Amino acid sequence: MAKPRYRNHNGDACYVFSWVGGGGNHVFANSKKSAISRAKAFGAHLRDRDGVAYSFEDVARFKNNVVLVPNEDSFRSVTFEEFQEFDRGLAMLAW
Repeated sequence: MAKPRYRNHNGDACYVFSWVGGGGNHVFANSKKSAISRAKAFGAHLRDRDGVAYSFEDVARFKNNVVLVPNEDSFRSVTFEEFQEFDRGLAMLAW
């Protein structure tokens, strides 16, 4: 039997992905299409990873930052154990 997917309190599944050019992150969404859309807004500094829009002041603060583009082929829904392994791998890259 397959292990259950890691979900948040709203029932959204956790999707991990990589950015074009390196690195990675995760978002919670109800579908892969929604996860891709949420990640694009997150990378463009328009919304946080939960889909909540940033305030006008926050958007102005991010205006000189590089826009991150998610690699759409890398999106996958994960179990909690897979999420921990993915997150640990990103932490090892940062050290």
